Amino acid sequence: MTGWGAGQRVRIGILTRVFTAELVDAAIAKHGRAERRRRLLSARLVVYFVLALCLFARESYEEVLRVLTNGIPGSRALARMNRSSLCRARTRLGENVLETVFREVAGPLATPATPGAWWRGLRLLALDGTQFDLPDSTSNGDTFDGPSTTGGVPFGFPQVRAVVLAEIGTHGVLDARLGGYRDGERSLAYPLAGSTGPDDLVIADRGFWSVEFAHRFTVTGANLLVRLQSNHLGTAQEELFDGSYLSMARPGKEVRLRAAREGRTLPRHTIYRVIAFEKDDRVAYLGTTLLDPEQYPAAELVALYRERWEIELAFDEIKNHLGPSGPIRSRTPEGVRQELWAYLAVHHAIRQFAHAAALAGPAVDTDRVSYLKCVRIIRRSIPCQLGATTAKLARSLTEARWEARSRLLSVRRKRDCPRAIKKPNRWAVLRTRARRGTVQPGRWAHNPTSKAKSSRRAGRPALKGTQAVSSP
Repeated sequence: MTGWGAGQRVRIGILTRVFTAELVDAAIAKHGRAERRRRLLSARLVVYFVLALCLFARESYEEVLRVLTNGIPGSRALARMNRSSLCRARTRLGENVLETVFREVAGPLATPATPGAWWRGLRLLALDGTQFDLPDSTSNGDTFDGPSTTGGVPFGFPQVRAVVLAEIGTHGVLDARLGGYRDGERSLAYPLAGSTGPDDLVIADRGFWSVEFAHRFTVTGANLLVRLQSNHLGTAQEELFDGSYLSMARPGKEVRLRAAREGRTLPRHTIYRVIAFEKDDRVAYLGTTLLDPEQYPAAELVALYRERWEIELAFDEIKNHLGPSGPIRSRTPEGVRQELWAYLAVHHAIRQFAHAAALAGPAVDTDRVSYLKCVRIIRRSIPCQLGATTAKLARSLTEARWEARSRLLSVRRKRDCPRAIKKPNRWAVLRTRARRGTVQPGRWAHNPTSKAKSSRRAGRPALKGTQAVSSP
């Protein structure tokens, strides 16, 4: 068998049931990325390679390719591929193919038998944004930007902002949008309304609520439960028996003009329900489109809002348990978006596997199936090519599900941990991002000897006299 034939037989272990060869080939053909001649690195092989990079985020390109082609006859030529050839193959493939693969596999996972995924007949969804650190290259910094000082001096790593819509019960991602560091989460969240529908309850934190935001989601039939800022309480219209009240808000003039320029129509006003509750000895407010206090009690909605934290756990799974716990590896904007779509696709496939394992026997909450164990099981399935044939794939998938259920996690305790800074800044000066001709990667932007350094022990500044020397 030639190297090309060996590349056509490459699979991604038990995840091949999700990322089938037919699905991958259809995504490649949709964007015209199929090769015109036989290549050792065919387009299908490169798609599986990018997905495998997410499963082995801390391994080199060459090592991931060896793991992916291990045990396939005729794969010796593929094992000799160098990094530059793999980088060029990723560039030829582009970012749109992986985005299409993600959108083909993404979607709701919860069934009526899934514990913890429903409330009073409504599917629980969470909406929130997060940032991914990127390698400190000039192209990434120019395209995505990143944090900066009050004087406008950039520092740290460039970052991509991602807004994600995910199921609370399964952590499965339904939809996502990517943007730069300066892009607002609310503007990125508007297109996600198309992935919601009737019988969905979208829970979001502060910063999302507006008349336009509520209109975008309620048009699809979805319901909202969002933390309100103090300037979004609207005008009280009617007090309800459970202590909540109905309120009305109108879109601002700038919002109306922008919608008119874009050819969109906004309602003159929006009626929603405001619920007040205590949080950390302060009064906080929730806004919801569930207006019936008898069918949707305020006390249950306040308790339900805390379930929004499940999406933070999904971000932790993507970044730390699956990802490298730091900057991702791509140094070009196209590679960054390609890699992030692959991360979202692989995470959804792993969550689909965990959900199937949770329902394989007596149904248990998907949270009790260890995500990290599922990642390890899938990683082990790739080198031995358990998914190379249909019979082996079905048998190995069944065995893997029972292995994932072998030792369930204990029922999660109801804890309330206050937010705190657990990783204080250790450096006396800020590190400026790499800029061609000004600062080299990994170097200081300012002379560190020109500023006083404090002696730090366990993250705390040492006292000099009666005052602590704080970091600038």
